[in-house]
Amino acid sequence: MGEIENYRNWLEKQGLSKNPFTLEINPSLLVGYEKQITNLLKNIEQKQKLILISGATGSGKTSLITYLISKNNKFIFLSKPPRQTSQLINISDKFIKELPLFSRIFIKKPKKIEDVPQFLNNIIKEPKVLYIDEIHEASIEVLEWFRIISDQVQNLSIIFSGLPIFDEILTKNLETLKKRIIEKIELNALTKEETEQLIRKRIEFVGGKGINPFTPETIDYIYNRTGGFPRDIIILCNKLLNTTAENNTEYIDINLIKEKPDKIEKVNDFGKLTNLSVKQKKIIELILEHEPIAPNKLIEFTTEYPSEKHALRAVNNLLKRLIFEGYVERKKTGKTYIYNLTPSTRTLLIKS
Repeated sequence: MGEIENYRNWLEKQGLSKNPFTLEINPSLLVGYEKQITNLLKNIEQKQKLILISGATGSGKTSLITYLISKNNKFIFLSKPPRQTSQLINISDKFIKELPLFSRIFIKKPKKIEDVPQFLNNIIKEPKVLYIDEIHEASIEVLEWFRIISDQVQNLSIIFSGLPIFDEILTKNLETLKKRIIEKIELNALTKEETEQLIRKRIEFVGGKGINPFTPETIDYIYNRTGGFPRDIIILCNKLLNTTAENNTEYIDINLIKEKPDKIEKVNDFGKLTNLSVKQKKIIELILEHEPIAPNKLIEFTTEYPSEKHALRAVNNLLKRLIFEGYVERKKTGKTYIYNLTPSTRTLLIKS
C-alpha cells in the first residue's frame, strides 16, 4: 500500500489526476493526421464506395475511427471482419439498430447472404459508412462479398482499415476488389512536433502543465526511440513516467534513461518480416543491396515523394521504426549516420 500511496502523492505533486499515458482511446486526444482526415471526409462526402486506410500497428487507425465516430453519426463500426460468409448476415443487425423502434420490432432480417444487398438497400435511406477494422484478417470469400455489397448497395460507403500487408493480399488474390478502392489513405508516423503535442495534450487533459515531467531532451529521446508511432509513444511515456515516480524525482532524468536503455526486440521470426509495410520492405531491400548507406543516398532510389525534403523525412521515419523493432542498426560516421541490417534480419532474409 505504501508504494501506491507514494505513487498517488507523486502524481498529485505533478498536478496529475491520473496517469495520462494509458492505452484507453479518447477521441478528444487525437493528434496529427489532419490531411488524412480531410481526405477521408472528402471521399465520404463524395459518396465514394470503397476506401482503404492503411497503417502499421500502433499508427492510430482505431483512434482515428473513434474520433470520426464521435463527430459523425453516419458511421457503423465493425472492430473485426466476419470470419465466415455466413456471419456476414449479422452486419444487417448494425443497420437495424439505426431504425426507429417500431421498424426494428417488425422488420424481417435476411436469411441468406444473397439477400443482404437488397435488404440494406431497403433500409438505408440516408448515406451511411461501414468501417471495418483489421480487414487484413478477412478471408478471401468474405472480401469478395464485401465487393458485392459495395457494388449493389446504394447510399453506402465502405472503409477498410488494416495493416499494409492487406494491399499485397489484394494484389495476389483480389485484383478486382483492389481496383474498386478509389482512395488509399496511409497513416505514417507523427512528426517530432506532433509527438510533443500528443504528450502535452495528454498531460494537460489530466490537469498537468505543459510537458512536465518530461523535458525537451526526453521528448527528443521519445521521438527517436518510437519513430513517431502514437501507440509506441504512449507505451514509452508510461514506462518513463512510472520510473520517474518510483525514483520520486521531479523530472525524467535523461542520464538514467541512457544507463538503462529499453531492450530492443530482436527479429527472430520471418513472419514478422512479411507483416512489414511495402515501404518498410523496400527500405530493407535497399539497405541489403547497398549497406552501409546513409538516408540521403537511400532517397535516390525513391520516386514516390513530391520532393527531396518529403522523401528524406519519410525515409528517416521508416528507419527509426525499423531500428525500434530491431530490423536495422545505425552508427555515426562524421556528421551523418549510416545504416545496416541487424545480423538477425540478414539471417532471416538468407533463410527465406
